[in-house]
Amino acid sequence: MNNFFNRGISPQASEAFDKIAETYDAWYDDNPLFHCELRALNEVTSVSPLSLEVGVGSGRFSQALGIRYGVDPAPGLLRLAKSRGVQPVQALAEALPFKKSSLEQIFFIFSLCFLEDSFKALQEAAAVLKTGGLLIIGFVPRHSSWGVCYEQKKQKGHPLYKYASFFCLQDLLSNIDKAHFRIEGGTSTLFQSPKLKKYRMEKPVKGLLSRAGFIVLVARRL
Repeated sequence: MNNFFNRGISPQASEAFDKIAETYDAWYDDNPLFHCELRALNEVTSVSPLSLEVGVGSGRFSQALGIRYGVDPAPGLLRLAKSRGVQPVQALAEALPFKKSSLEQIFFIFSLCFLEDSFKALQEAAAVLKTGGLLIIGFVPRHSSWGVCYEQKKQKGHPLYKYASFFCLQDLLSNIDKAHFRIEGGTSTLFQSPKLKKYRMEKPVKGLLSRAGFIVLVARRL
């Protein structure tokens, strides 16, 4: 198994996010990057009532998409998610407190890279999803210009990105397959440079393009 998928320090990452919960949440206000990412997510699926976001954070994506449940270990972020109408559950991705085969959709949006054991989280998602249920992952490919930018921030000790383990598209595809999912497709966005002073809206492109700064991948539980 690729080592990008079995390392991480989620307890410390959780504390780091919680310490700056309000600042982190404010980043989404009128941010074109958020709206680009949201548009890409909206392209791939309509949200089911039995949906869960793992690593829900402050609930911005769940609120906008209509995701019902949100799991996160950070209590401060969960309070913000609850204020946005998300049903919060304090738990780890590697130990989801849901019945087997009880959910229809599970979302990981920017959260997989912060997990202590990402492959175990994929296996756990497979366990609580119904057969035929959907796994939707939004992530930054490691070798894209955005991935390189965030990796540089990590090396410089960024308070959040220092806990991230970025991965490439092929590694993710391989591990999704091992976790008993079938790739259905996806969309890609953020082809603009992360160095721009002012970001613009983008129309998402169909397909999984590793040069994109944000990929939304959809897989079906076998």
